Amino acid sequence: MDLQHVVASQEQGWYLKLMAPNVKGPGYAWLDPSRIYCHHQALQDCVEDLVQPFQDEAIDLVAGIDAMGFILGAAIANFLQKGFVAIRKAGHLCVETITQPYRDYSTRDKVMEMRTDAIVPGEPLAHCSWPPESWGWGRTPPCPIFHPKSMDSHHS
Repeated sequence: MDLQHVVASQEQGWYLKLMAPNVKGPGYAWLDPSRIYCHHQALQDCVEDLVQPFQDEAIDLVAGIDAMGFILGAAIANFLQKGFVAIRKAGHLCVETITQPYRDYSTRDKVMEMRTDAIVPGEPLAHCSWPPESWGWGRTPPCPIFHPKSMDSHHS
């Protein structure tokens, strides 16, 4: 598919066909969504479809997990006209952070972090990461990193 060509008529989720399968092996994610981001109509339709079920929710911030979550999270935040919180791989922020260990899709143990002043407990938050099955919507905490006990014990 020509990534610049806008298809005149699309069924819901048509842009999912743009995702490329993993051809590099088990150390990589199972699908590559980056072709969706290259096609302006695909990205717009994807964001609108993701936000639609939650359009009546009170969301103040959108959070995205490094790195694919930054793309959709920022696009969703822009669409909703809300702020965006970046949840980073540990060691990238030069400010006080809270951290949370996790195991990634390749089963490697890692640590993620975010600014300590990025959210207020109980604030409505949309959480975006890749794959979409891990997306969550609701009040913080959407994952252990936002739990007040985690904030006390994992400061860096």
